[in-house]
Amino acid sequence: MLSAPSYGKVNLFLYVTAKRDDGYHDISTLFCAIDFYDTIKISPSQKTFLENTGIGIPVGKDNIVMAVDEILRKEYHLNKHYKISIHKRIPVGAGLAGGSSNACTYLELVDKAAQLNRTLEQKHAVLECVGSDAPFFLYKPFAVGSGRGELLTPVKVEPRLHFILINPGIFISAASACTDEKLQLTPPGDLPKILNLYGMADILAAMKNDLQPPIFLNYPVLPEICSSIEAAGDLKAMMSRAGSTVFGIFADSISRDTAYAQLQQKYAKYLVIKADSVLL
Repeated sequence: MLSAPSYGKVNLFLYVTAKRDDGYHDISTLFCAIDFYDTIKISPSQKTFLENTGIGIPVGKDNIVMAVDEILRKEYHLNKHYKISIHKRIPVGAGLAGGSSNACTYLELVDKAAQLNRTLEQKHAVLECVGSDAPFFLYKPFAVGSGRGELLTPVKVEPRLHFILINPGIFISAASACTDEKLQLTPPGDLPKILNLYGMADILAAMKNDLQPPIFLNYPVLPEICSSIEAAGDLKAMMSRAGSTVFGIFADSISRDTAYAQLQQKYAKYLVIKADSVLL
């Protein structure tokens, strides 16, 4: 049996720059893997199947993990079978890319277990077929994404980042967010300079999410959560991708932990998480 954490992520900035002919949008984003994660285990089996504990998700062909498995069998001659166990903690439709991360983690585990020895480029190609966010997890903990988010450049961020995330249990479709008529694009010439090394000041200056304004209009609980996180002492709060998770960055773990106790009490009915950027 092999096991690995399947990390979530936040988008430290997300600029939408153009609508594409294929129906997607061009973006510029800074991905950050966080240590809030699902756990995936695989073990040899007579047939490949998926089981889940924790938050409910589809376990049949509609699951992104099974889509990866199908590609590996068709294109890379995977002929061994596995029981796939996912303990799901990352909410669905929360802007944290839990499904995309599951896809990447399964790919890495199977590549090792079946000795497929796929190159980074081959793994990237598989994941690009199942989700725009999925390839990022090959390059974690930080990468700048462009195109649909699949064109990736690893970068460094110092110091380690400390977060509080609050999810009110609302499912928001990224596709609907991108087609909202109130969505305002950022001209490519207005994008911040892409750096090799980001410090805290760089991140705070660049933090913006073009998907946020129309979603905040449609879901007023989200700006209210955002204001509460900032009032609790964080440096800046923002929605991750298309939401519905709002996250705040704190100057240090002590101030974060103090705010966490307050916010956990205030939002007892919501999912309140403290997390840090992943150390690898």
